[in-house]
Amino acid sequence: MSERLDGFLAHRGFGTRSQARDLVRGRLVSVDGLMCRDPSLHITDQVVTVEGRVIAAGVDTATLLLHKPVGFACSHDPDEAPLLDELIPDDLRHLALQSAGRLDRDTSGMIIVTTQGELIHALTNPRRHVLKRYRLLYRGKLSHHAVARVAKGMVIEGDPKPTLPARLELEGVGDDGTGRATIHLSEGRYHQVRRMIAELGGEVVALHRDRIGSLELPAELAAGMVRTLSDEERAQLFVEPG
Repeated sequence: MSERLDGFLAHRGFGTRSQARDLVRGRLVSVDGLMCRDPSLHITDQVVTVEGRVIAAGVDTATLLLHKPVGFACSHDPDEAPLLDELIPDDLRHLALQSAGRLDRDTSGMIIVTTQGELIHALTNPRRHVLKRYRLLYRGKLSHHAVARVAKGMVIEGDPKPTLPARLELEGVGDDGTGRATIHLSEGRYHQVRRMIAELGGEVVALHRDRIGSLELPAELAAGMVRTLSDEERAQLFVEPG
């Protein structure tokens, strides 16, 4: 069975078909040792190379578990460096990896990075009710009804649609006046946790995501580290935590 060269490259992690065509037209792709400038060429059993590297016939996919440090941006814009992409191993950087949801620059914790669009959709679609757990430190005094408001769903500034019901656990206030809390969300709006806490009268000073579904961030995966997600771990992403 044959497929067009641009599709062959796109299915193996070299971006969209349009991006794959740009690679071909940019004289970066060879077929059986000869430079090819025709993205419509049909590939059967030829040897395809990109910048001298042989591309395996099997579809090249990857799903990674990454511990994002504070200070890195979930973006592909070089003007926003340092970027999450810089933490990806060199041998996987050619893949069209995307994060399943984002953490802002000042938030740390677990992120799933994958080439598989269906996995990204499943993890980020609020209808799937995949719970994410966030640990946070905050300043200020939260309203007396904070837990109830979060549980019911609340309107936050700049967004007329109420948040989905969530769970807030208040864990006390330290001697320095900094409060500790945990919040469990099944959606991921822009700066949602920070905006919710602000609406409740506080200010988040540290935020860390340590669980998605029933999969917890492994203790041995230090900030900045990344590894392949196992099939068992992938399944745990969609199991409701006990």
